[in-house]
Amino acid sequence: MYISLHNICGGVTMEKSQAQKYALLLGVLPWIAYVVISPFFNKPEPLILGMPPLMFWNTLWLILTSACLYGAYKFELGGGLLE
Repeated sequence: MYISLHNICGGVTMEKSQAQKYALLLGVLPWIAYVVISPFFNKPEPLILGMPPLMFWNTLWLILTSACLYGAYKFELGGGLLE
């Protein structure tokens, strides 16, 4: 059964399982950014916007995590996974 996601993807249709995969990917992405990639930014130089790289990375992903989780919610809502 195909679900229309007009509000999310501009009219693209997808199955519930596909919507669930995208939602899971958006949910796991911040975890990967924090746990797997963060150690590579743990150095004092160069400063990015006046912050060490790790602080900048964590601040950036604090904002992006909200966007990712909102996107995951919209995929689950539009895919019919939430009622």
